[in-house]
Amino acid sequence: MSPDLETKAKRSPPSLVSSLVRAAALWAVPGLILVTLALGLVSRNSSYQSFDEPLEAAVLGLIASVETGNDGILRLSRELPDPRYQRALSGRYWMIGTTREVVDEDRYLLIPQLSSRSLYGASFDISDADFQILSEQGQDPIKFTTAGPDIDANENLRVVARQVVLPNMTTPVVVLAAADRAPVIRSIRNFILTAVTLLLLLTLGLIFAVYAQVRLGLRPLFDLGSRIADVREGRALSVEGDYPPEISPLATELNSLISHNKTIVERAQTHVGNLAHALKTPIAVLRNEAASTETTPSSIVTRQTDTMAAQVDHHLRRARAAARGQAIGVRAEMDPVIDGLVRTLPRIYRDKDLRIERTGDTDLIFRGHPRDLEDMIGNLMDNAAKWTASRIDVSIRKIEDGMCTVTIADDGPGLTAEEIETALKRGARLDEATPGSGLGLSIVKDLADAYNGALTFSRSQVGGLHAELRLPIAVDV
Repeated sequence: MSPDLETKAKRSPPSLVSSLVRAAALWAVPGLILVTLALGLVSRNSSYQSFDEPLEAAVLGLIASVETGNDGILRLSRELPDPRYQRALSGRYWMIGTTREVVDEDRYLLIPQLSSRSLYGASFDISDADFQILSEQGQDPIKFTTAGPDIDANENLRVVARQVVLPNMTTPVVVLAAADRAPVIRSIRNFILTAVTLLLLLTLGLIFAVYAQVRLGLRPLFDLGSRIADVREGRALSVEGDYPPEISPLATELNSLISHNKTIVERAQTHVGNLAHALKTPIAVLRNEAASTETTPSSIVTRQTDTMAAQVDHHLRRARAAARGQAIGVRAEMDPVIDGLVRTLPRIYRDKDLRIERTGDTDLIFRGHPRDLEDMIGNLMDNAAKWTASRIDVSIRKIEDGMCTVTIADDGPGLTAEEIETALKRGARLDEATPGSGLGLSIVKDLADAYNGALTFSRSQVGGLHAELRLPIAVDV
């Protein structure tokens, strides 16, 4: 498998909560952005419309008030009422111009005939394109921007202009009113900033609300997962709880599956037990006949029947371990098993003045059948007691991924790598003088494998054999 495929295989799928929140954000965020843009556009148009209305009224007022004398000089019959037109460089200006002169290749300067006092003798630039539009519009006003007379304030003016032909005149004049755009730009900017801030808060609130809603909606699924974990760890026999109609069938099917699994395991154990009993009866008959007859080489028959019995016992244990290893909710406390062996073994091996020291974690629970735990720990500690000089160290440690390690070390002669390999073979014995069937370590390894654990050997710090047994433990959540 290539590295890319391995990476994809290991990559976990996204959570349902994040997927639903992301899906909601995919339509909510663009929608809110479009709303923000639309509000900004509406605000700009509305602000400029309100801003242009006084300028358009000023242009109409100027057209109504301007008079042409017999000498061709323009005069106003009345001033515009806005006092800002009378204050120099106030940001409000009007002007009536009749001709233009070239400023550069595409801009022209209007020559004022009449202007407001606020203009302070200045004039306005107008682009060739705007002037062409103004000429084509006729009586309709146009709107454009240009630089204002207040250079220090860096004015940017909004201009409303109309081209009209006054009485007693043959040449059209340009009537315009202008105002500094800074207030309207500031108003639009403040509105957009406020709208963006509020919509951003609304977006965050909406995403949080969607997250809370999804979490609330998926709470029965999370509770179902917790109930299943209780069954797996042996804290409950079935999935209990009141669930919505959409999830209730799933809980029912899970309970049916758990019940079916237990039935299969119990049935398999019954069949294996019947097979073992069926084989043990003829084996016992053979052993009795071999011991009582004079013509049958009883030593050979006895040895073979013992081997058969050991093999049957071994396969029976292995089949039961496989069935228990796949069972759900079976568990056993580890402390009573270990503490019981710590008390019992020194009495059995009194001639060695045996000392057993127990260290490590307590209150751990083996996720498996109690009998299998007794067989594994008992075989390893009994093997250590047979070969040790006087000392056995037993330690149990909780490690990651719901596992623990049980280490048993002695100060005996230990084993080489070849001897360890031999000892793990079924029926193999390193010392025929020591009592035993030769199946102890092999059974421990088979049981550990059945529970997805492991059994390893090495040399202990005190010189003897160091056995490390890795087993699954129940994790309370």
